[in-house]
Amino acid sequence: MWRWSADRWFDLGVTLTCWLYFTLGFIVLFAPRYAASGLFSSRKEEAFQRYNRAFYRCFFRLLRAIAPRQRWEIDERIAALRGAVIVCNHRSYLDPLLLIAQFERATTIVKSVFFTLPIFGWVIRTAGYLPATATGRFAGLMLDRMEAMPAYLASGGNLFVFPEGTRSRNGRVGALNQGALKIARQCGVPVHVLALENTDKLFTPGVFLFAASRANVIRLRLIETIPAEAFQSGLANLDHRVRLAMERGHAEPGPHISNEASPPPFPESTR
Repeated sequence: MWRWSADRWFDLGVTLTCWLYFTLGFIVLFAPRYAASGLFSSRKEEAFQRYNRAFYRCFFRLLRAIAPRQRWEIDERIAALRGAVIVCNHRSYLDPLLLIAQFERATTIVKSVFFTLPIFGWVIRTAGYLPATATGRFAGLMLDRMEAMPAYLASGGNLFVFPEGTRSRNGRVGALNQGALKIARQCGVPVHVLALENTDKLFTPGVFLFAASRANVIRLRLIETIPAEAFQSGLANLDHRVRLAMERGHAEPGPHISNEASPPPFPESTR
């Protein structure tokens, strides 16, 4: 018989509640919206991105309510970013969900295997997400996405990428893939560098349970904006500038958080 502490049982309860939201919550609250837009909307991609944002905003509101020891500090400037390539460090599976929740219109790169899954694959394909593999059965899809990217960014959509390509296990910034920077240069859009802290302390890689009982402060900050004009200096210099910004975001401590109740991570109403 398990002899878990009260904190361990609390972590299990939070974890199961989150999984319940991802299954039953999706079926009851959001699946009808996706189905209706998939059948009748003339702007399916935009509608699906908006639903994805709402789904994950609701998820983080739920998580904040059931795990009050998790404190959230989201830079208010991030939600206003438009028509840009956004790069960020990667600590946890929560990271892409948190970024999707920030932007009404955003696309990103997803592991190609997810495009083969029933329902979920249809959702991310219709939402305009990019497969991580540009060869084989995904070559045509990637080509279509890249051809549409200049118009998408010009219309105010964002592309966010984790240029390290995988989650960091030690917090250090790993080797950066230049693909996102090439897209920014080709499309003539700025690059915004974000810094994420402590999502891995809540949902640690390789661990099933959320560490919801442990006090934690999760921060998402805008570290630097690199204008499109800076791309004239070449990709190597741009890559170096992005790396320095990401390392600075890791090294700089976030602002002090008092013991007072933290504000909600998404202050405006969910659309």
